[in-house]
Amino acid sequence: MGWELHLIRTENWFDSASNPISSEEWLQLVDDDNELSIDRKNGEFFAIWSGQSEHDEPWLDWNDGRISTKHPDEAIYCKMLQIADKLNAVVVDEDDHKYLLPSDLMNPSWANSSSTGKKTSLLGWLTSKLKKYL
Repeated sequence: MGWELHLIRTENWFDSASNPISSEEWLQLVDDDNELSIDRKNGEFFAIWSGQSEHDEPWLDWNDGRISTKHPDEAIYCKMLQIADKLNAVVVDEDDHKYLLPSDLMNPSWANSSSTGKKTSLLGWLTSKLKKYL
């Protein structure tokens, strides 16, 4: 386990398969980006980023319609923002907080928000999906 960020096209990261970033899109993006390369020893969609990072091997991995990484530093986070722009996606954490600005990793704009927007939990989302079939 660990702190994760995801690139998604949906409201919730756990629903990424409903409007996925396809594996083909991901592989094409990696192929077109000279800073990314697939590291097959870790899986067919696991990419290493060659940019400057505090981590020895900063990585991104595609799975189930989303691209994720764990324990991102500011550099890989900014790379995720660039990728999100190219893929018409957004960066979110495991609580579905959106990270939109380069400064959001260290000082999230949503943390200071007085928004009372309704947050959907995984259980709430599953319940709403099941109600459609009952």
